[in-house]
This record gives sequence, structure tokens and C-alpha cells, in this order.
Amino acid sequence: MSELPGWDWFLRIVERGSISGAARDLDQTPAALSMALKRLEGQLGVQLFQRSTRKLTLTHEGEIWYRSTRAAQDALAQGLDELAGARGELAGPLRIAAPSDFGRQFVLDWLDGFCRLHPAIVPSLVLADRVDDLVADSLDLAVRAGIPQDANLIATALAPDNRRVLVASPAYWAQHGMPRHPDELAAHHCLAFSIRDTPHVSWRFAQGDVTTTVQVRPRRYCNDGAVVSDWARRGWGVAYKSRLDVANDLAAGRLVAALPDWLGEPTPLYLVRNGSRHALPRVLAFRDYCLMRMQALQD
Repeated sequence: MSELPGWDWFLRIVERGSISGAARDLDQTPAALSMALKRLEGQLGVQLFQRSTRKLTLTHEGEIWYRSTRAAQDALAQGLDELAGARGELAGPLRIAAPSDFGRQFVLDWLDGFCRLHPAIVPSLVLADRVDDLVADSLDLAVRAGIPQDANLIATALAPDNRRVLVASPAYWAQHGMPRHPDELAAHHCLAFSIRDTPHVSWRFAQGDVTTTVQVRPRRYCNDGAVVSDWARRGWGVAYKSRLDVANDLAAGRLVAALPDWLGEPTPLYLVRNGSRHALPRVLAFRDYCLMRMQALQD
């Protein structure tokens, strides 16, 4: 690193809350980032972080420097986008996050199509079923289930009417029979999604004014929704999935939905971006492209 490098490394330390986390993201050694930070603090004549064993916290002076460098970085990105726009093209990095199932089935293809239209875009796709921190993970856009409560996030409805659906393979239904009521799930092999090793076991259904919640006892559970779908396709049991996650499997007959007279719980999907940062043209363009592709699926 040079004596006064670009500010990506400093911003990443702030957003990760640790030198080691920033080093992993940037493919640097923690020692190299620590040295760069010491040089920077020496040149500025202030301490930028309060150091503890668990996390780095910005000092008052560090907050001032962070706001300045963040604004400078955003202004630079905006300038590069405007230059690209003047040349009639979109260019630069585009970091997207999506749930694993939905990302593999839809976002991967959408990103390919968008990059064919704009070959100067450099995409980065994060597939994970956790709730991403757009700032800490330096994300431009994320697909999320539900409206985010954070007032700094801007959400655009992608699939507001999406719901969960009960699915299993044809072979599983042939062997065990389809339930006629949600209460019959107690007799079935249930496959659940988990967060922090805690499976989602409250499966909610509605029929007219009647709502029922079934507490299932999963035979298998995983923190990756794509694995749960794969288990269902292999005939290991019944999964309660977002309909969009299994749309291709349902269309191909690899999975079959049960309880057609019951509605699964709502799982609306939104495209979310950080509202506290300047909206880059390439981010807005990809958002609009996703909306167009989703509309085409529903037509």
C-alpha cells in the first residue's frame, strides 16, 4: 500500500468493525491494514478508532473522517457513472445479494442478461439466506423478504403477492399421501429452514377467515434454503417454501404443491438499497431491469 492509499480499505474497516474482516474482503493481510491505519492516524494527528478485543469503534475524530471519506467515495462513484453515462454506457462494480434459492433461479439469470446489455458492469453476487447489512457488506442492492424496518433503506416491491406453499416430490406424496388439512402435517416428514441453528417450525396457513399455525417437528433442517428444496426434490419430506423459490420445480413436475384450498403465509419480496447514499445509475438500472424481468414472469 502507498502512504496515502484510496479509501476503500478505511471504509471497509469501519463497515466491518474489524481489521481482520476488512482484510479478508480486500485480500490483504491484517498486518498490512494495521500499518496503513497507523500511518494514516500519524499523518492526520488523531486517533480514528477506539480499539477493543471484540470490535473497533470510531472516535469523534474518526466519525468526522468517515463522513468525509464516505462522501468523497460516493462523489467519485457518481462522477465515474456520469462519465460512463456521457459515453452512453453503464460501467463499474455492482454488488448484489439475494436468498440462495431465489438467487440461483432468477437473479443469476437476470444479472447475466443485464451484463450482456452493459458489458462494462463488473458484477458481484452474494447468495445467502441471512439478512444482509447493506452498509457492512458494501451492497448496492439486496433482495429481501418483507419490508425492512430500517428508515435508511429504500424498498421497491418486486413480488408483493408472493406466498409460501407446501411442496414435496411426487414419489413422497405417492408413498405418504397428501394432507387435506394443515393439522395432518404432524404425520409427515417435515423439512425446515433454520437461522442460527434454530429451525422455522411455525407454519401458518389461512382459509377464508380461518387461520391456523402448525408447529412441525422437522426431520431435517438447514440454514440454506436451496438445500431444503433439494431434500424435497429427493423425496425426503415436505417443505414450506416461497412459491417463487420452487416455481421452476413446480412447472417441471419435480415438486407438487399440496393444500390447494389453503393460503400459505405471505412472503413479499423487495429490492432494497441504502437510502443514505447517492443512487448510482447502474444500481437503479439493474433495479428496473429486475422489475421488468419479474413482470415478464407474471404475464
